[in-house]
Amino acid sequence: MSEPHVTKQDREAEFWDKVIERSLSNGNALRIGPDDLCDPAVPWFKTLDLDIYVEGMFSHLGLKPGMRVLDLGCGRGFLSVALGHRGAIVEGIDISPKSIEFCQRRSEQSGVAERVRFSVMDCEQLDFGDSSFDAVCGCFVLHHLDLEKAAREIGRVLKPHGRSAFIETMGLNPLLMIARATLPGRMNIEKASSDDEYPLNRDRLDTLRANFPGTMNTSFPQVVFLRMGGYLPFMDHALGRGALTSIDHLLARLPGMGRLSYYGLVTLDRRGATH
Repeated sequence: MSEPHVTKQDREAEFWDKVIERSLSNGNALRIGPDDLCDPAVPWFKTLDLDIYVEGMFSHLGLKPGMRVLDLGCGRGFLSVALGHRGAIVEGIDISPKSIEFCQRRSEQSGVAERVRFSVMDCEQLDFGDSSFDAVCGCFVLHHLDLEKAAREIGRVLKPHGRSAFIETMGLNPLLMIARATLPGRMNIEKASSDDEYPLNRDRLDTLRANFPGTMNTSFPQVVFLRMGGYLPFMDHALGRGALTSIDHLLARLPGMGRLSYYGLVTLDRRGATH
């Protein structure tokens, strides 16, 4: 009997099911507060200025109570719940069944379950009608996807003039790409990425732009570059991380330094969107 065919979606679902199992076993906080801009279950994101990126995302989307928002690849559910706290009507989807169970629990404990619904769904084949959403967003999801399919689906489900914003792992800095390829799994550095993901380099950003029916822009609200060295054992202490963060903040003030950042903000807005 032949082995069953294993798809990329199967591998991603299995990988993220295990991530969620580890989150549960670590006893991480489930409740997300109304003012939280970083996931309390992943506190180290705060040291990487993810809250600044989330603020930039929310500002771009122009959030208003009652807006219908799709959270693509909702993961641990932080973004969906944060949107719900701000009055949005949210659909959170993920390929991982355990993620969806985890997200549902968090929405209930955070008091937004009436505004947020979660479903197991393939981000490349959305089960929503055309022009279903005022906004589409996600954290660290696009670099897991077939970008031709994802760009077309995002454009299809967005209403005319709808906006989208994604915080994404970027592949524009050769030094970080070398480190990503060689260090995880060595020197006690955890391998936190799946085998099917790849950061957004110039070619992949061009693919997004070519297949989305509207405008695409990238921005870098803060530079997250040298502080990634805090994962190295000899820099994994408050003094080392603090020094690297300070240098990153100085770099962010210089023109053109944003492309050094490990992640960026990608916006995809339907044609005719006003700014």
